[in-house]
Amino acid sequence: MCVICRGRFPKSELGRHVAAVGGGTGLAPDPRAAMPGRGHYLCANPECAEKFLKYSGRPRRRRGGQGE
Repeated sequence: MCVICRGRFPKSELGRHVAAVGGGTGLAPDPRAAMPGRGHYLCANPECAEKFLKYSGRPRRRRGGQGE
């Protein structure tokens, strides 16, 4: 499912992006779908690609964190 338009597509038609390596901000493309971490998938629609530039992804709370 595309994170922008929420449309459902075959996984082969979606581009995967993950958190930037080294703790940097933003999302980096992962064309081989081999990088660790939660993936954000984007369809091929140019409008979605433009909106994705502003998309940061919501950080998820980790389960079993310290002091919780």
